[in-house]
Amino acid sequence: MRRFNLMLTGSRLIMFPFYVSMLLCVLLLMLKFVAKLYELCSNILEMPYLDLLIGVLTLVDFVLVAQMLILVALCGYVQFIKTPEQRASLGDNWLYRIDFVSLKLIVINSLVTISGIEVLKAFLSDGVTNETDMKWSVIVFLAFSTAALIYAITERLADHKDHTVGKRQ
Repeated sequence: MRRFNLMLTGSRLIMFPFYVSMLLCVLLLMLKFVAKLYELCSNILEMPYLDLLIGVLTLVDFVLVAQMLILVALCGYVQFIKTPEQRASLGDNWLYRIDFVSLKLIVINSLVTISGIEVLKAFLSDGVTNETDMKWSVIVFLAFSTAALIYAITERLADHKDHTVGKRQ
């Protein structure tokens, strides 16, 4: 049994490279962010307003994706890699309080926001985007929005059910 526990504890470390690679992806997004910011700043005087707006929305998109990756990496690290004793030592830290339900809600909300920004950029690009791309961006946005709504309703019902069960006992 001791070997099994040791093997199980050691297997958590298999996830570690995935969390490190997520943080490397954040660094890549930061590089792309800086390049896009430089492009916007260098062409600011001759750039039309809508192009500037689309460029700023693209920067916001980079930030939202990076934030989502950072949260998933940190919360996954705390939940999977750290032992229960190490998690308990965090105390009342916000990182310790985020569970998988909260993390899923954060990711779904981020995806809804990111897809909403993509729809907005497609509408603002004024003829640059073809009709098929526009339809797909709206479909993706509606799919993520519907998934977020269904998830929020089911979590609310599950939370309500837990409270009513506790009162009956």
